[in-house]
Amino acid sequence: MNDAPIIVPLSPDVAVVIEQDRVYFSRLVAGAPVDSPVFGTPLAAVLLVQPGELRKELKYLIDQRDGLRTKVVLPPGPAVWIRYNADIIVPTPDPRGLAAEIERRRRRVALHGGWAAADVWKINPTLRVAGPSGFAPGGAELAPPEPDKGKWQAMSPGPVGEPSPGTPPSPPFVPTSVPYPETLPVITEPLANGVRFSVSVRRTFLGYEPVPPGLVTETPVSASLHVPLAAWHVVRAGTLRGGLAPIRRCAADGQTEIRMDLSDGPALWLWGPLREWVVATPRAAELAGEIRLRQGVGMMFPVSSDLGPERRTWLDLPTTKPVDTPAGRALPGVPEWAPTSPTLVPRECWTPIVSAPDATTGAAPAPG
Repeated sequence: MNDAPIIVPLSPDVAVVIEQDRVYFSRLVAGAPVDSPVFGTPLAAVLLVQPGELRKELKYLIDQRDGLRTKVVLPPGPAVWIRYNADIIVPTPDPRGLAAEIERRRRRVALHGGWAAADVWKINPTLRVAGPSGFAPGGAELAPPEPDKGKWQAMSPGPVGEPSPGTPPSPPFVPTSVPYPETLPVITEPLANGVRFSVSVRRTFLGYEPVPPGLVTETPVSASLHVPLAAWHVVRAGTLRGGLAPIRRCAADGQTEIRMDLSDGPALWLWGPLREWVVATPRAAELAGEIRLRQGVGMMFPVSSDLGPERRTWLDLPTTKPVDTPAGRALPGVPEWAPTSPTLVPRECWTPIVSAPDATTGAAPAPG
């Protein structure tokens, strides 16, 4: 089993995306999700996931803080009902299978945690209950018997598989040497299809850079995917194999498709609470070290404004915030709820590089 994002189109221009630990709406361009800052709903906050059949056409408005505001029309047919403080109806030809897969992910969150899960359980402890084999999702008794809107016929649930493993605990990482930000150059790596992967002092970029080539500023460009370095929990080199299909994304401009071609060989895996990239490059190990070095620089020399890439990230994503240790200020350890291998590719297609200390924690990575 894998925890890859499940993308279910609701119309030609909007989809429901179900990830390892959250669910959200995304704009689509030619079937590719559009990059956006939307947080979505933690699976820890979901009360009920039920397969069934929508018995009558349903119209509802999607209204999100990232500017996505659209109306979708769902025809009658098999679907999955996801209930939190509102309803999401996900059409699918296999409602029992999809509901079981979402439930498997909910059980993983209950066991190991997930994005915003600790905050959810602090507000409502009934959403996580202790059982004979560990914690399990709770809150079904708080859900209504049917969705607030739409005519609904429930189905019996299907069998639920075993949750994916959690990541072994890792200690905070104290950088041994941190240079001044102005001494670090921008690193640019050409990839397939004219796409470039770039690392500046504070951000990672994937896309089509401005002219002249190699020039990357700290201001994100619209024709790229961009993530602050502070937002990556996992920075790891590994090896891909298996003739993998490209990963398609659309930049925030809603026009530029960024395609990650995945060839057999070395690759860089970047994972954070809200983003994940897999970049095939022969310089994977070198780039992992350069990114981790710059994360240390950003930790020690953050932009003073709360709108800077470091402080903004630490405010929005508390698990990325540095911690103070007896050995000095440290980057946080990888959380237990992080995946053990990239979710964007099948597990059997990824092997971590273990010949050198892991670029994320300073220790050898766990087998992926």
